[in-house]
Amino acid sequence: MPAVCEVHQLGLVGHVEAWARQSELAGRRAAGEIPDTLLLLEHPPVYTTGKRNASANLRLPAERLGAPLLVSDRGGDITFHGPGQLVAYPIIDLRAARLGVVDYVRNLEEVIIRTLRDFSIESGLECGLTGVWVGNDKIAAIGVRVSRPGGAAGAWVTTHGFALNLDVDLAWFERIVPCGIADRGVTSMKEVLGQAPPLTEVADRLVTHFGLVFGREMRSADRIGLPAPRSVAV
Repeated sequence: MPAVCEVHQLGLVGHVEAWARQSELAGRRAAGEIPDTLLLLEHPPVYTTGKRNASANLRLPAERLGAPLLVSDRGGDITFHGPGQLVAYPIIDLRAARLGVVDYVRNLEEVIIRTLRDFSIESGLECGLTGVWVGNDKIAAIGVRVSRPGGAAGAWVTTHGFALNLDVDLAWFERIVPCGIADRGVTSMKEVLGQAPPLTEVADRLVTHFGLVFGREMRSADRIGLPAPRSVAV
């Protein structure tokens, strides 16, 4: 029998709250208290950066961006999250999954590519760059963190993940250099197809492909162990 991965579909959740939930779940996963977990959600408008200094990749001063700018502990550079974007945060024990970090990221990209193909969008990878691309435009950004919440002898557990653009307002990306890549653009399913499919349909297909690519039995968790979101603040 394949290992179980619980799926939590959370709706609109602030980035800070989602970050706190990931940290809690990562600790519980490292302790063996819960199985692998996949959080699916949307964020209110927010810009996030990885550990690098993002000031060089702002096209406007931070106070004029129109949304908060938060420094995260994930990898990668600056990006935007907002409504119309499906955000996925996998909490995976890489040691149990027998995956290295590079293979894990390649698996995430494969999940996205397969999902897009279900909606007649052919996408692919770019040499030396993470994420998933349609031509020269990025349609899904990836930024992950792998840590040992239980200490040096514990499991390597993933947090953060990826964001797939459905019908997010692409004007938000014009205020930054997305992912620090100045000579590429950003696109969305709506931009490619003319009309974006419902987020629920995309989420369902993504869950199916996540299970196939990672060899997991995907189970709806119905928010087991997670309180209902208290607010949609950043």
